[in-house]
Amino acid sequence: MHRMTNSIQVRYLLAILATSALMIWQSGDAVRAGSEFGGLALFWCGSVTVGWLQMILIAHGVRATFGGGKYPGWALLIASALIGAVPLTFQIRWMVETIVTPSAGLPAPWVTYLNVCVINIVFSLIQFVLIERWPLFRIPSKQTPQTPERSEFQPDAQSVPTVGMLRRQPEGLNGVIQYMQMEDHYLRVHTDEGTGLALHRMSDAVEDLAVVDGIQVHKSWWISRAAVHEIRTENRKKTIITKDGNNIPVGRSFEKALRLAGWE
Repeated sequence: MHRMTNSIQVRYLLAILATSALMIWQSGDAVRAGSEFGGLALFWCGSVTVGWLQMILIAHGVRATFGGGKYPGWALLIASALIGAVPLTFQIRWMVETIVTPSAGLPAPWVTYLNVCVINIVFSLIQFVLIERWPLFRIPSKQTPQTPERSEFQPDAQSVPTVGMLRRQPEGLNGVIQYMQMEDHYLRVHTDEGTGLALHRMSDAVEDLAVVDGIQVHKSWWISRAAVHEIRTENRKKTIITKDGNNIPVGRSFEKALRLAGWE
């Protein structure tokens, strides 16, 4: 986890520096037109840094609110860009007035908003695709085994869910998967040999493990039947107690799947 977090932080820093340098280089035309280079450089360094940091938080909030595995990546990317453009519009206009002070004045707010939306989408593409490798589209994996057609809720009980079946695997983790949990845009995989994080969507992980005796019981949880100790119902809410003593909530929309799978 510590190594993965540091790696992502370094990539974010490099992306911010590279984007700032590009914008400063682009400012050459404005300098030749009479604007002060120092003010433009300060403006772009500040606005790019603020924009990146703010969009990271907004993107995480959007995925936490709507569910990173429930909606396609391109839809959440656009939502993040449009939502993030609202506060950035006012911030950019303030920075332009304070640092650049253009003699022609500022354009209408809606024009600034549209410009910020375009920049946000570009930044979001870089962030999601190049930095976090968050899938925009579902690409079939060549490693996914081809299996005969079967009922959605009748998995092959002989198959054992292993880390090797996942297209995106936690670094250095092996063993039999007991259950999995979404943590923001990461997937925490619990096995009989330990736990680890992977940049993987729950929907894709469920697809990877479609042939094993396990089931998604919540938008953020998947569990193997072998890891179930008991299923409790209190106040009409179901909870799965795992063999290692953890409690996993069962979402109302997943209760039918439990019944069809014969888990209760």
